[in-house]
Amino acid sequence: MKKKFIVSLAILGVVVVVIIGAVIIFTSPQDLGVRYTKADLNSVNNKLSISYGSLAASSDPASSIRISGKKTLDQAFTQSELTALLNQPSGQWKNYPLSDIQMRINADGTIEMSGKILVNRFEAYSKATNIPYKYTSLVEDKINLVPVNPSFYYKGNYEVKNGRLEGEMTQIKVGPLEVPKNWTDNNKDFITGFVDDRLNSAGMKVESATFSSGKLDIKGTIPEKIEFEQ
Repeated sequence: MKKKFIVSLAILGVVVVVIIGAVIIFTSPQDLGVRYTKADLNSVNNKLSISYGSLAASSDPASSIRISGKKTLDQAFTQSELTALLNQPSGQWKNYPLSDIQMRINADGTIEMSGKILVNRFEAYSKATNIPYKYTSLVEDKINLVPVNPSFYYKGNYEVKNGRLEGEMTQIKVGPLEVPKNWTDNNKDFITGFVDDRLNSAGMKVESATFSSGKLDIKGTIPEKIEFEQ
């Protein structure tokens, strides 16, 4: 009896280790080797010169962010500055759906990004930033069934010319699982449409953008002020 109990404990231990290992694999973002410092964050904020503020608590996701004003942007940003900028809202806005983000810009102009998706914030984020229903409908009934915050990775070769997004996403992963290439190929226009929507939302309009050797050159318009509910 004692031997069976010990065997059962051993099996349970193995199961727990396997489950923990699976969770770690599924939730650990791919390391792209990009780091940022406080100096990078200060630099990107000085270049953007956007004023940030706080909003009172509200139960309405649409009221958790307020964007005002408009000004021109003509700047170059390093991949470390962009990584700092993409992580900054994690401490500013309660509905920001990403964390632990890295962005790498390769010598050939391709871009890579990795991080974690905070699934419990997706619905509120999509309402607050007006993501079109044709995009949210793909995941809104499924994302809350995900028991962990999965990692993500994507690679693409985008640029913007005269306000028009060109290029394609060449690789997508959720956790360790890669989305089949035939799916990305068959849905190229749909994916490009979503990226274009995000580039021209929240008070931002991109007129031109080129990526090369760790740097983004971008022209367009951005908000003067953004307020968040923390």
